[in-house]
Amino acid sequence: MSSPAFGGRTPLVLIVDDQAANLRLLGKVLSDAGFDVMPAASGEQALARIKAAVPDVILLDMRMPGMDGFDVLVRLKSNPDWADLPVLFLTAAHERELLVRALEGGAVDYLTKPFVAEELVARVRTHAELKRSRDQLRIAIGEREDLAAIIVHDLKNPLFNISLNAALLRESLDGDAELGPPVRSIEQSSRTAMEFVERYLARCAGSELRPDYRPQAMAVDTLFARALDEFREQAARSGHQLPPPPPSGLHVACDPDDALTILRNLLSNALKYSPSGSQVSLTAGATPHGMVRLAVADQGPGISAQDRNRLFRRYVRLSAEAAPGPQSSGVGLALSRQLAERMGGELWHEQRHGGGAVFVLGLPLAMGEGESIK
Repeated sequence: MSSPAFGGRTPLVLIVDDQAANLRLLGKVLSDAGFDVMPAASGEQALARIKAAVPDVILLDMRMPGMDGFDVLVRLKSNPDWADLPVLFLTAAHERELLVRALEGGAVDYLTKPFVAEELVARVRTHAELKRSRDQLRIAIGEREDLAAIIVHDLKNPLFNISLNAALLRESLDGDAELGPPVRSIEQSSRTAMEFVERYLARCAGSELRPDYRPQAMAVDTLFARALDEFREQAARSGHQLPPPPPSGLHVACDPDDALTILRNLLSNALKYSPSGSQVSLTAGATPHGMVRLAVADQGPGISAQDRNRLFRRYVRLSAEAAPGPQSSGVGLALSRQLAERMGGELWHEQRHGGGAVFVLGLPLAMGEGESIK
C-alpha cells in the first residue's frame, strides 16, 4: 500500500487495547499501510505515551479493565492540547448500543471487531488527513491574525503624526471658515482611527471571543449624535443631507465603541453609495422582543438580488461599488456583523420602500445610561 505521509511526516496512530493480539494485528495492518504506530495496553499507558508523542489518530478500545475507553475519552477532551485529537472507538458488534454514548462523548468514528483491513486503513487515513487540514487552517488563521496585528500596530505612529499636525493646523487656522472645518475633520478622523487601532490591539492581547465582555447601557440618541458629528463635514462636501434623528429616549446594552464602529461603517456606506443631494437618515425604535432597532437608511440604488446573498461575507465587493474614491476592502459589513453578534445583537439588511437600502443594527434594550449590565 502507498504511504499516507503528508507534509514530510508520517501520521502517528496510537492504538489502545488490552489484548496483545489485537495490538499486534492492528499495528501490522497500519504499519504495512505506511503509518507510524504507537501501542498502549491500558488507558493509563495511553495517556502517558500521549505526553511523550501526540498522535494524529487514536484507536481506542471501548472495554478495558481499570480505565476503560470512556474514561480515557473524558481525560482527552478535558485537556485543551488533546481535545481535538480524532478518536475512533474499537467495539464488538454486540456493543453497538454504547456507540451513541461514545459519539456524544467526542469520538469521531468507530470500527467493529472483527474489522476489515481496508476499512480500517481508509478510516484512519481519512481522519488523519482531516486533522492535518484543521491544523493547517489553524496555522494559517494564526499567521493572518499576526500579520494583521503587525500592520495595525505599525499604523499607530503615522496616525499619531496626522492627528498631532492636524491639531496644530486647527489651532493656527482657528476662525478660518474655509479651512477650519476640513482640518477639524482630519483631526477627528485620525483620532477615530487611532482609537480603533488601540481597541484592536487590546483585543488581540486578550481573548478574541472576549469572555470578559460587560455591556453598558448607552443612550441611542448619544450614539447617533456622535456618529453624525463625524460625518457632517463629509456629507456637506458630497452634497448629502444628514438630518438629526427624532429623539428616541432609548438605551441599548452594548460596547459603546463597537456600536459606534458599526454605525460609522453603515453611514460611510450610505454616503458612498447614494447620489449627491439625497438624504441619509437614522431612526431608532423598540421591538416587542426586548431589542432596539437602530436603522441607517439611504436613497441609493439599493442592494441587487445578486448582492443580497453576499452582503456579509468577507472580501466580497458589491456590484454597485462606487467608481470615485477608495474602493471597498469587502470586510466592513462582515466585521460589523461580527461585532453586533458579540454584543448579543444582530445586523441585517432590508429593502427600502421607494428605493434605497436600510441596514438595521439590533441591540438588546437597556434601562439606564452608564451602568454595567449584569
